Amino acid sequence: MDSEDWQPCIVTMFDLIGTRSQAATGKASTAMRLLQERAVWKMNHGMGNHSHCYVWNDSVLLLSYQSRPAVARRRVLAELDECKQWLERECASKLYAICVKGLAFPQDEMLNPTVDGEMGGQARAVVLKTSSWAMANCFEIEKKLKHHRADWYIDSRITNDVDVMPPFAVEEVQLLPSAESRRVDMFRGSLFG
Repeated sequence: MDSEDWQPCIVTMFDLIGTRSQAATGKASTAMRLLQERAVWKMNHGMGNHSHCYVWNDSVLLLSYQSRPAVARRRVLAELDECKQWLERECASKLYAICVKGLAFPQDEMLNPTVDGEMGGQARAVVLKTSSWAMANCFEIEKKLKHHRADWYIDSRITNDVDVMPPFAVEEVQLLPSAESRRVDMFRGSLFG
């Protein structure tokens, strides 16, 4: 596959805060099921700037191909900001978000499910269309910066030239695939004040 087949994208991961501490009581499982239900509903009834949503355990992964120009990134961030606030209200739980700019995997027609590959109306195997490096970088940012306890950790290539609130902290993180240092802006509360 040629490099032009890889589409620029924004990958965002939402994660429920505190599920581990509630695991023994059963509250975590209830919170995860509610997050899953509400995230699927939200994606199916809006989120026009996002192409795909993947949900597992206490996490939501969103893919947007609207990565340029700056006005498009602002629309994506505004949609994410509204979605995060809505999910927090609906689930009565806090979330944090990590957003990374990357390149999405090219379409591969050989990986599309067939009727035989379905069970109960769902594909039995789902290939995530998100960039493997952008998704891996979400976990890299989480590992390196979680001590800040930010609501948002955003790759500066997304926030550059976009009118958002000033970050409360900024740090450089070496991201994959080339271990290049990138600025990650951290925010509390809404991105838009």
